[in-house]
Amino acid sequence: MIISHRHKFIFVHVPKNAGSTIAAYLARDLGPRDLQLGSWKDALGNGAKANRLALTAILRHHSPLEIARTLIRNGKLDPLAGDALSRRFAGKLWDHSGASEIEAFDPSAWKHYFKFCFVRNPFERAVSVYNWHYRKAETRPSFSQMLCLIEEGAAKTERINWESWQLYTKNDEIVVDFVGRQERLADDLSIICDRLGMRFDERFLIKAKASPRRVDIRSYYKPGDRERIERLFGPEIEHFKYRFPD
Repeated sequence: MIISHRHKFIFVHVPKNAGSTIAAYLARDLGPRDLQLGSWKDALGNGAKANRLALTAILRHHSPLEIARTLIRNGKLDPLAGDALSRRFAGKLWDHSGASEIEAFDPSAWKHYFKFCFVRNPFERAVSVYNWHYRKAETRPSFSQMLCLIEEGAAKTERINWESWQLYTKNDEIVVDFVGRQERLADDLSIICDRLGMRFDERFLIKAKASPRRVDIRSYYKPGDRERIERLFGPEIEHFKYRFPD
């Protein structure tokens, strides 16, 4: 999630929609008081530098000894940057805050800045959510079981970040100015940069958190799963005319 006062934009980071890639690209030109939550490791690895706000948060929440140890161990501040900023804004915003939370945090920016997010085919995105959420688990439920947990309302208890449509809409109405699509990431981000007066350079559009292998989406789906996705993501599927991959 980014609120940029320098370029007057708000990026709503919907999970597993190439959001870290987008944030890492945009972070390269943040102003000193711009706010970015999440994706700092990817951003710093892509040539961005922790801005004044991030550095202030690091110094406020970490001792000089901790910072020195991190620099010696990694040569970077990224493990501290995200943690310090998250602590500073805990209870107000987080990496994947939605429209209502961001507007409540900074009503003026929400009213006047250019707001955008990216979406992805829910049939593909749900598999990405599944693999990311259980990436470190010694044992994991099946994909079908995860969808059942979400349907049963256990997603928050399980900390499954599955929501998408809910983050950039209010009362089922889209409230951001532009919705890009993950499947045409470079083209849509170029449109956004042009709108903001920023130069677009695809060389810095890294693939953050990308899977090292190609995933066969269809292999995850068992009887009833497609219908579960249609129930969970119905408004998004209908609005963007998404279909199950052939």
